[in-house]
Formats: sequence, C-alpha cells, structure tokens
Amino acid sequence: GFALYFFTFSTFKARPTLYLEDLFVRPEERRHGVGRRLLAELARIAVLRECGRMEWSVLDWNTPARDLYLKIGAVPMDEWTVFRLTPEAFGRL
Repeated sequence: GFALYFFTFSTFKARPTLYLEDLFVRPEERRHGVGRRLLAELARIAVLRECGRMEWSVLDWNTPARDLYLKIGAVPMDEWTVFRLTPEAFGRL
C-alpha cells in the first residue's frame, strides 16, 4: 500500500497540517491492518513535524474506509463543504 501526503498550514491552529491526499491498499491486503499501519506512520511523522492535525477526505460511499477512520478516532467534519472550480469555470472569474 501507499500513502500520498503533503504538509499545509492551518491558520486555525497556527501549526502545520499533514494532509493525506490518497491512501491505497491492494484489495488482497485489505482488512489485514495495512491501512492502519500506514496511518500510524503518518501520525508519527505528524508528531515529528509538530503538526496540529491530520486531515483527509473520503467519498461518502467508501464505507470500509470510513469505518476504519472512525475506528481509529478520526472525526468527520460535517460542518465543512468542499467546493471545486473546474477549468471550464476558470474563465468566468
């Protein structure tokens, strides 16, 4: 599996944030703790970098991933709405 991540800055926390862009585990390796170990390594990195938090997005239909995130103590941020501007809309600005 792999975890693709980068650092951003939280103006709310005035500290770095580790943002998880993508987490992937091969289907045959799922439900064997691989995802949890990848997340644990990211948490270790976040501590070393003195991050105020880790954040990521998950699609609503991805129940196995959502279940894992809830199991490890992650909290859904229901008060936030994601917006996306496509290239077709760029020129209208």
